[in-house]
Amino acid sequence: MSTDPHSLITHSGLFDAAWYRARLPEHERDTPDLVAHFLTEGTRRHLNPGPLFCTDRYFTLCWHLVPGIDNALLHYLTQGIAEGRSAEGVEDRGLHNDRGPTTPTRLTPLPTPCPSIAVAIHAYHVEVFEHDILLRLHGFPCRTTLLISTDTDEKQRHIEHLLQDAELNATVLTRTAPNRGRNFGPLLSLFRNAILGHDLLLHLHTKKSLYTGTEQHGWRTTLFDNLLPTQEGIAGIIRCFTDDPTLGLLQPAPGPAVPWWAWTWLTNAPQAVPLLKRLNITPPAGYFDYPAGGMFWARTSALAPLLNLPWTSEDFPPEQGQTDGTLAHAIERCLSLITRATGHRIDEYDRSAGLIRIGTGRKNLDLYECITPSTLDAEIRTARTVSFDLFDTLLTRIALTSDTVHYTVADRLARTFPALSPPGQQFVTLRSKAEHLARKAKFDTDDVTLADIHAALATLTDWPREALDLARTEEIRIDQAILRPRPRVIDALRTARNAGCHTLLVSDTYLTRAELDPVLERTGIAPLIDEIYLSSERLARKDRGDMWDLLKAREDTTTLLHVGDNEQADIQRTADLGIRHQHVLSGLNRLRLSPLGPLVHASLAAPPGASAQLAQQHRLAGDLLLGPLITDLFGSPFLFPPTPGTRTDNLTSPITLDCPETVGRVLLGPLLTTFLARLALHPALTPLDRLYFLSREGVFLERLYTHLRERWRPDLPEGRVFPISRRVAISAAQAVRFDPDILARSGDGYRGTMAALLEARLGLVLPPDHSLHDLPIALPEDRATTRSLTLLLRPEIERQAVLTREALLSFAAAQGMKAHDGNRHGVVDVGYGATIQRHIQTALGQPLTGFYMAAEPGTRRVEKTGGLAFGLLASDTEATTFRVDHSIFLESILTGPCGQTIGYNTTRTPPAPLTGPKGFSQHHFPILARIIDGAESFLTDLLDSYGPHILPALTHGPTAALTPLKAFKKGALLLSPDIADALFTEDAFCGRGEVAAHP
Repeated sequence: MSTDPHSLITHSGLFDAAWYRARLPEHERDTPDLVAHFLTEGTRRHLNPGPLFCTDRYFTLCWHLVPGIDNALLHYLTQGIAEGRSAEGVEDRGLHNDRGPTTPTRLTPLPTPCPSIAVAIHAYHVEVFEHDILLRLHGFPCRTTLLISTDTDEKQRHIEHLLQDAELNATVLTRTAPNRGRNFGPLLSLFRNAILGHDLLLHLHTKKSLYTGTEQHGWRTTLFDNLLPTQEGIAGIIRCFTDDPTLGLLQPAPGPAVPWWAWTWLTNAPQAVPLLKRLNITPPAGYFDYPAGGMFWARTSALAPLLNLPWTSEDFPPEQGQTDGTLAHAIERCLSLITRATGHRIDEYDRSAGLIRIGTGRKNLDLYECITPSTLDAEIRTARTVSFDLFDTLLTRIALTSDTVHYTVADRLARTFPALSPPGQQFVTLRSKAEHLARKAKFDTDDVTLADIHAALATLTDWPREALDLARTEEIRIDQAILRPRPRVIDALRTARNAGCHTLLVSDTYLTRAELDPVLERTGIAPLIDEIYLSSERLARKDRGDMWDLLKAREDTTTLLHVGDNEQADIQRTADLGIRHQHVLSGLNRLRLSPLGPLVHASLAAPPGASAQLAQQHRLAGDLLLGPLITDLFGSPFLFPPTPGTRTDNLTSPITLDCPETVGRVLLGPLLTTFLARLALHPALTPLDRLYFLSREGVFLERLYTHLRERWRPDLPEGRVFPISRRVAISAAQAVRFDPDILARSGDGYRGTMAALLEARLGLVLPPDHSLHDLPIALPEDRATTRSLTLLLRPEIERQAVLTREALLSFAAAQGMKAHDGNRHGVVDVGYGATIQRHIQTALGQPLTGFYMAAEPGTRRVEKTGGLAFGLLASDTEATTFRVDHSIFLESILTGPCGQTIGYNTTRTPPAPLTGPKGFSQHHFPILARIIDGAESFLTDLLDSYGPHILPALTHGPTAALTPLKAFKKGALLLSPDIADALFTEDAFCGRGEVAAHP
């Protein structure tokens, strides 16, 4: 090899002329000899020659080199490789808008020992094998086993001749097989056992079927460049597998010609479902990773479940020019699912950015993230006819799926007609069967209406007419009520109208015009549409393709632009027919792509050991409570401008909530709605005369409870705020039963002085000259000392306790809670140990029933004085987790406008609370009130849309209710600084002062 620097760099595979030119200042881009520029100006400015080699990182590793004088790449080529040095890629996270975990690509020596490697190649197009693959195999850094398949003996002989001349460092096995299943048919039917005998697999092929012309060649080259970068780059890939046993599959980053919407099932789900069922894998919905193009590196053990199946060529249909929807395409999409099912990770090698994405692929989503409302408007203005999909495009539901409506109807049927046979809980399954029967009655050629489905349902059951009528009317009512406009897309429809375009609505739906018209009028869509194509009325469907045939026959599709969300029905089908389209992401798919998506999905899974009925109830509660996330966070399909109240850097990054009302809807709405549902339906509530909402936390809780009571449940007992604090309740109780451990054991530790401890927990103020005033106390370490000091101060404590109790008795009587009056009252609080309830019971001699979000084991102590305590969202050890994870955040919002209650003014009639100084929360109270406004709007939205009949269903929702708070704790949801800086919890009781609520 030449030692001339110019030649070395030119042939190194590490100097990328186009990449280098694009990063030069504009006035230097016409430089005729870029390598010469790199050797001179590039050396002086220590520029990067290409994405696989970061100059500054190499200087860091080779500290003896002088930046600006030495050329890092030249040193690496002339000395570094021989010395066994490594180099790293540029890790350009901005190129494709990366926000997830990445690591630089690496150029390294081979690991020792080197794993055994099989390179499987389906060489249907021999010229591609010869010109694109074979030359790259010359640079393979270690011995391999080449497993080469083709479809004719003539091609096989030609390939063997090429290999003879190539003199590769490889053991070669060539075979012929029918051209079935693209590259996967030969791979699995011929070579699966050979592959299992190796540690790693590199899978390549020569297919040209996805794209044509320069697009196809460019994409294929991109794939090969990612899988076979350079000799040291290949060694770096191999080292990725040897260094990390959890890495199962390394897929290449796709070329920009592959659209983001390709990372879904499209038409391949019917082929994939039986395969995944054999492997006991649940098919995912929405977007997911897979090696687009079918070429990849893999650890063979990660794909063992697939390779162990007894494949033959006959399992795959003959090739007929299909572009999608075959078993081979399904297998391609299943690779990532199988890899993860075996406990392995999927990474993505992106040569153009000089990085590897850890655990995920980018899916070319940066191409979508660039689309804005202006982009869509510009496309619309070039069209004469614009058609819009309806559901999930112009309209969306406050539900996770359309099936939420059916599960809600099932729940209503089961509660209204408990004696139905088959039971109402089976409505979803029965309705699915009824729809199937209705379609079969039309030979799957026409579409069906809701009337057709419910007529078939009547033949499947012997349900009374009242039950059948309820099922149909509720399905229509709920579906209409939970539909919401997507303002950004309706703006685009308005743009089309204003531009004089002929506007169409094209939808696959069982609803008819009569059932849809009220929604179209309510959302303002009806006046903007010229013609409506509903599958239920036109007897054709988009997903089947015949609706597009109908449009081609009736409309001028040469000037048509279709706007829709469904990757198969709206985009793939129009692409196949050459109809121009603009994809807009559905809110549900935006949720699935976000870091919130996996947490929502996990929360819907049935608890271990749950019956089918309980699993269905759990799922329904999750759908109801988390469905509004679709509109609250993902109402807009675009990142910029975002859905009001939210911000995000890209489709897969955390979501920042920057509007208080949105914080209330998203983080508190599900939680407080579930709490209120459980409170309203709790059997212990029935005998109570009144509910008292304790402490400052009671202000907002009482507001929401009263809203529920006045608007939907007037039968509930009256609720009142009862200002009190642990300090007042504990002090008053000491007048009845002195507890020498009360200071030491009534909180989660303490740091401060003895005087401050006495004032914070008992309201006792020591004079400044008292000998114990400045004594430092640390709890729980100083428990024994604190107990002794409490006994020493017993007279002073009891004198203060008598005063506090008398004031409390007077205030409580004025509120209708009199000592020993025989009435049953309830108290409501956020909870944990029921400290206030227990001490009120002691001070007043009045047993109470406590309702708490979380009740730790200590709440059972209220039973000693006749009380009861219930944790409505969490109990026992789960309550402890709740407290540790969420208490500071919740208490920073659930507070009152005044400072802590420190006693009562009994000189007034009626007595009034005395409060301490305002804390941070009180100074930011308007923001907190707006947060609760959001929580109240969530409750109103849910119950007005579905009806108060769903309250029993919501009682099954604690898991879902906590999901947004868990997402906040994990960083999937963030708060804007102006909101986060307003959230503090005052904790004088434990000597911590003001505690910030944000992580």
